[in-house]
Amino acid sequence: MPADLPGIVRLRDRREALTLRTILTAARGLFAERGYARTPIRLIAKEAGVAPQTIYAHYGSKAGVLTGLVDLLDDEAGIPDLMAEADAMTDPEALIGLLARVSRQVRERCGDIVAIMGSGAAVDADIAATQAEAQRRNRLGVEMIVDRVRESGRRVDPRAADVAVALMSAGVHDSLVAEAGWSYDDYESWLRQTLLAALLGRG
Repeated sequence: MPADLPGIVRLRDRREALTLRTILTAARGLFAERGYARTPIRLIAKEAGVAPQTIYAHYGSKAGVLTGLVDLLDDEAGIPDLMAEADAMTDPEALIGLLARVSRQVRERCGDIVAIMGSGAAVDADIAATQAEAQRRNRLGVEMIVDRVRESGRRVDPRAADVAVALMSAGVHDSLVAEAGWSYDDYESWLRQTLLAALLGRG
């Protein structure tokens, strides 16, 4: 299994990494503060300390910057490293535990990006498209892990990927962490045990 899922960009491997990260970090903060629709490219450029033309050259449009936030999420949540770690794993329970860690790191490190997409997808086509791309990558990663579990010889429900994606959803996380006040340790532990029970019949 490749260390990087298709579409994931390791920002630190790019020659322009610092500039790109600065732009995306500026956009991340402004989108969270002002909303996507009320944040023009010129304001992102000013916050990032670059010319607007630099942003257009790298991303083409504000929608392109938004899509870049998915790359930033992947990078900051450590997704490529976790998928590389999965390459060396053969134990089904460890592989499923990795899904819980992925979900925890995405929510803990990049919850603001998830919230930007979740709150805006219903009213903005750009955000909806970006959210769909993030969901595509997430599902692809889950399916890769589930396939690895099957390759180990363990019997897995045919709908295992569907179940895992549902349990790892933002709604479940928000209900437990944001609303019920669970710690991220509690959330990851619960998610791991629940995934094991649902996918492998283990408590």
